[in-house]
Amino acid sequence: MILSLLRPLLLIALFAASGAGPATAQQSAAAAAEGRPDNVATLQELIDVLEDDKAREAFLGALQKAVEGASNPPGDDVGPGAADETLGKKLADVTRQFAERSVSSLLVFASQLAAAPATLSQLSGEEGEVLARAFRDLALVIVVTYGVFAIVRLAARRIDRSFGRRAATAGLLEKTFLIAASALLDVAVVVVAWGAGYLAALTVFGELGRMDFQQTLYLNAFLMVQLAKVAVRTVLSASAEDLRLLRLSNAAAKRTSRLFALIISILGYGQLVLQPILSQAVSIASGQAASALVALVALVIAVLATVINRQAVTDWLLAMPGHSVRHRQLRFIAARWHWPVLAYFAFLFFVVLIGPSDRLFSVLAASAQVLAAIIAGLVISDWLAGAIAKGVTLPQNVNDRLPLLEARVNGLVPRFLSLLRLVVLAMVLSLLAAAVGLVDVFAILQSRIGLAFTGAITSVLAIMLVAYACWLALTSWVDYRLNPAFGSIANARETTLLTLLRNAVTIAIVVVSLMFSLSQLGLDIAPLLASAGVLGLAIGFGAQKLVQDVINGVFIQLENAINVGDVIAVGGTTGTVERLTIRSVSLRDVHGAYHIISFSSVDMITNHMRDFSFHVGDVGIAYHEDVEDARAALFDAFDELRADPALDCAILGEMEWFGVQQLADSAVIVRVRIKTMPGQQWAVGRALNGAVKRIFDIRGIELPFPHQTIYFGAGKNGDAPQAAAAMGASMS
Repeated sequence: MILSLLRPLLLIALFAASGAGPATAQQSAAAAAEGRPDNVATLQELIDVLEDDKAREAFLGALQKAVEGASNPPGDDVGPGAADETLGKKLADVTRQFAERSVSSLLVFASQLAAAPATLSQLSGEEGEVLARAFRDLALVIVVTYGVFAIVRLAARRIDRSFGRRAATAGLLEKTFLIAASALLDVAVVVVAWGAGYLAALTVFGELGRMDFQQTLYLNAFLMVQLAKVAVRTVLSASAEDLRLLRLSNAAAKRTSRLFALIISILGYGQLVLQPILSQAVSIASGQAASALVALVALVIAVLATVINRQAVTDWLLAMPGHSVRHRQLRFIAARWHWPVLAYFAFLFFVVLIGPSDRLFSVLAASAQVLAAIIAGLVISDWLAGAIAKGVTLPQNVNDRLPLLEARVNGLVPRFLSLLRLVVLAMVLSLLAAAVGLVDVFAILQSRIGLAFTGAITSVLAIMLVAYACWLALTSWVDYRLNPAFGSIANARETTLLTLLRNAVTIAIVVVSLMFSLSQLGLDIAPLLASAGVLGLAIGFGAQKLVQDVINGVFIQLENAINVGDVIAVGGTTGTVERLTIRSVSLRDVHGAYHIISFSSVDMITNHMRDFSFHVGDVGIAYHEDVEDARAALFDAFDELRADPALDCAILGEMEWFGVQQLADSAVIVRVRIKTMPGQQWAVGRALNGAVKRIFDIRGIELPFPHQTIYFGAGKNGDAPQAAAAMGASMS
């Protein structure tokens, strides 16, 4: 077999090597191929050439020259100067070839379009009688299939409606399962009806165990048409609103479902039943004419439906969940959606006129892929838009424990869903480009570069999601620990350390995730880390003050010297700690002034709120007062403080009497001390001063004030000079 295939080529090469012309070679090759008697001598000559070494080498050289001549036809540049073609010449060749091909394609299209009317003229008039006879033969099978289909579907519709009622309160996963179950139930109904038709055709109608060609055509067409309608019903779900994938009203879903069912029936039965029957019974030309006529009828129905419903579809496209407004570009597209659709129908019209029926089916198959991609994109985009408008709602018990979690989740989830909508749009556009043959996106993605790109993007997204989940878990745990309503109440030190931990881990998560992302994108992070180390060293030398702040802050935190809410004295300033970072402390003094003090300037920290406090009270009495009376009055004042519940809870022990502290110029200073809760010493001291003043006034114990003695001098004999004094009084 191989020898018979190679024989003509070998004979042509043999005659080319011997100097014979192409015509002679072709004639001899044809003679050898047809097995005529004059080929025996030629074959003998070929055998002689192959047996002779010199002749065989000459023969192989001739074959090589013939191959080079075929790969480089006359007129092509194959010499050394071929690589030196100018850019202008190359551009001229490309544009010339494009123009020639375009004109040739237009001429072919014009000739096919001019011959298109002749296609419809192939109808001879016998088609009506043939179709009537075929319908009469198929009537009983049609009755059986559609009868069984109607009965079984009526019984299954109840189950389908129960699915719809259950989907009204179901979650996303359960609703998806119910939609899939409804579709499978619809497919089962079609298969049962199709099987009943086959069984009837094989056993009841006609010869037992045999089927007519027309019956086979109809049953196969019934299966294909009804499965296509199942796909439409799954998307639109005219009978169960809660199972509907597209956000349509009941009336719109019913109208759209009936329109698609009509077009599918016309095209399906016309192309799969009508055209083959006429091609077999009348002529192939008659079948092609009927196929074109059926397709034109379906196109006319589709065009009329598009024109009539253009405004309704525009309103549907502009409708958004939550009454939000679409972007201006989308509003522009929605208002003019029917123009590309009508242009597509015009394209199908020309395909029907100038092309065979199999070309129409290939175009319709690509169109089905495009439509499925658009519907899937609309369904996913609509669900994402609803999810964005609705937001994430957490259970009440979770919000009680983590009050900031819902706000944090809603801060990222809408942005992530918006990004996901862009990804869905890109996927739909890619499917459209692949379906129309513009760009083979799948081949690009399966290439080495495509796989590397998609792998890197997927890895980066996974890293970001994991980093965000870790950050969210950390912050939620910190919020839970700082929530006084649940668990153990965090003290001031825990509050400070947890806040610093959250900030430090957040920075670490950002840096680590950024490094991993850059690594997945193909960047070598080793030089980056080395550069960061050198840069950090340079910054350390140039910012010694900042480094000292950080180091001092670390040791201050390790020693638990300061916590948020403490009253401290640092750097000559006393106030309440409102903010504490790794390098500075922020104070609010009693006048409301806000101070930020870096730790590098701190030599000593005085914390007035560590474990407990003391109020040290110095009370002055006149020199002529009895110290014991003052002591009793002070303890009575302290008993009044203990009688007040608001003050008693702040006092940790009995008042201590220290006795006479100082003999001052105008008073005798006695000292007492009261142990209090941290930060309560000032309130207890103020209350004690008020009670002492009140009791001293009642008991006549003088609170001293400055006294001054005037001395006029005295003579040697002790006599003092006289001083005139006058006293006056005014009465109101």
